[in-house]
Amino acid sequence: MVHFDGHELAMVSTIGGAVGVTHGVLGKGWFKSLIHRQPIIAFSCTLAVIGVTMPLVIVPVRRSLGLPTNQYDYHREGTVFPKLIE
Repeated sequence: MVHFDGHELAMVSTIGGAVGVTHGVLGKGWFKSLIHRQPIIAFSCTLAVIGVTMPLVIVPVRRSLGLPTNQYDYHREGTVFPKLIE
């Protein structure tokens, strides 16, 4: 089962709101013209989107593989903690 905390929901809603405002202000095809006119800025925006979505995608994948996720959800029941080498 997918588990979303408040910060993940806040990230998605903030990004969705920003994209909605940008689309409303700049109109249809703004990203296509941004790619054509400013490719470096468009590439850095793409990297930022990838970076923001990584915690939303990687943590559930780690959970399903049984890998440690104690940095993200230490308070959840069934969280896997790493085995420390002594």
